[in-house]
Amino acid sequence: MDTKTAKRPLDYAIDIRAMTEADLGQAHQLSIAVAWPHRPEDWRLVFEVGYGLIACDRIGRALGTAMWWPFGEHFATIGMVITSPRLQARGAGRRLMDTIFEQSGQRDLRLNSTREGYRLYRSLGFEPIGRVFQHQGRVEDAGRATDPTITIRPVVADDLDAIARLDAMAYGADRARVIQALMPQSVGTIHERNGEAVGFALCRPFGRGHVVGPIVAEDDRAAIALTRPHVQAHEGGFLRVDTAMEQGLFGGFLESCGMMIHDTVTTMIRGNNHAARGTMRTFGLINQALG
Repeated sequence: MDTKTAKRPLDYAIDIRAMTEADLGQAHQLSIAVAWPHRPEDWRLVFEVGYGLIACDRIGRALGTAMWWPFGEHFATIGMVITSPRLQARGAGRRLMDTIFEQSGQRDLRLNSTREGYRLYRSLGFEPIGRVFQHQGRVEDAGRATDPTITIRPVVADDLDAIARLDAMAYGADRARVIQALMPQSVGTIHERNGEAVGFALCRPFGRGHVVGPIVAEDDRAAIALTRPHVQAHEGGFLRVDTAMEQGLFGGFLESCGMMIHDTVTTMIRGNNHAARGTMRTFGLINQALG
């Protein structure tokens, strides 16, 4: 036998196609393989509000995924990019990204890159603009009194329009469809001033426990006041917050509650940066894919 032939790696033909609901089980298994915490329900959420791609081998096994979510005609985010280690050297990630470029047209694009994906994204024209800090852990209330001048109340169904408006102000793009999908599975808090909503936080099941996000507030004090009720509600449980805020009052609060920094990712853009310029700020992401 020709030993060179025997050692030659198998030729994996890669087919890129649209993700369907039937693919979610295989996609979930891929995320388990790379130690992501996503549950099947977490995959279903991102699938229902966006567009997905699957990289398959000759017999239809899913070996890679990528998704994108349009927020209007000029902006979109990319996430859930996973490629099997045996395909990373064969260009599967690049082919998945090239397909997203074709589908998303002339939109400016934003993503949050792991260390493993950073080199690929730089080669595709993405530029780093910041970091996201993944805070998580078993939580307990830090015990500090909330600012008595900040009025916090529970979210009710009629708050949907106000929450979507505040989120668009803070994020820089209209994500009303995503907010609408989050509301039925979330418990929320509202910062109210003179009868008007001026901030909010949503908490839902995710991964190993719950995640608080998005969190939209005018400043650190308001963000803390919006988040603390969720810490209290899940005391002793596992809670996560992904924040792009460099470590200050809000980050210190998260750590004091037991949510230490577990990891960081790099926020990158291809095209124009659509960050909001107003007084509202996003203190907690929906997740690293959706921003």
